[in-house]
Amino acid sequence: MEYSIPAIRRLQLGKLLRELRKQAGLSIHQAGPDLDMSPSTLNRIEDGQGRTHPLVVRGALDLYEGPFEVVEEVMALAREAHRTTWWVLQGIGANSYAALESEAAMVRNFELTAFPGILQTEAYASAWFTHDSTRDRNRNLAVRMNRVNRLTGDNALVLHVIIDETALIRPVGGAKVMRHQLRHLADLSELTNITIQVLPLALGANHGLRGAFSVLTFPPDTIDDLAYIDHAAGNLQISKAATVKELRARFGSLAKLALNPNESLALIARIRP
Repeated sequence: MEYSIPAIRRLQLGKLLRELRKQAGLSIHQAGPDLDMSPSTLNRIEDGQGRTHPLVVRGALDLYEGPFEVVEEVMALAREAHRTTWWVLQGIGANSYAALESEAAMVRNFELTAFPGILQTEAYASAWFTHDSTRDRNRNLAVRMNRVNRLTGDNALVLHVIIDETALIRPVGGAKVMRHQLRHLADLSELTNITIQVLPLALGANHGLRGAFSVLTFPPDTIDDLAYIDHAAGNLQISKAATVKELRARFGSLAKLALNPNESLALIARIRP
């Protein structure tokens, strides 16, 4: 899989278009009809959601009367943002976790109830999606298996995960599936770009029990860190700097509480059925 940054470019493009619209003194309700689109569609573009054809961007720039040097910069972003990637082909939004993870330089991920998706075997992931419809299960499984490609090759993702011990002992898919999953985890821990720690049950109450989360760091000169949280009704993408900083600090605190990588690997070996 080619390492690319269309998802990041879409977020940058949307931010620039919003700034130019406001500089032109136009509300989203004024600009939308002039661009032959609804205000909600324009809002999605400015939020970096979905692919936007460069000709649409050119029309917006003409309406906003942006200076020449800005037009060239924005059009370059628009062409990069419009590129097709595997997650586009599978119908995934540019601001989804899978899309952003595919373009991140580093991910810090704390998981409370399951193995991190990018570290799951196909059998474990399939068991995790058992209660989905066949269509959703097949799609989700394909997406999850594609994510694994970021762990190796050029520009491999730097991944630091902390997994609560409960995930290691929950028999998702049965003993055979868990045995292979734990072996897979041990094998991946040998990669230099992956750090795996386990938060032991013996700790009792700790602030990790508040829930799982991820902090994604992107290549230089792109976008600031983002945080991502899954919840019962969907997910939450967080860009507010203070909140992201707080979650980075929480991850660092959990890393100090967790077993070190060697101790974690030893625990995984003891648990493996």
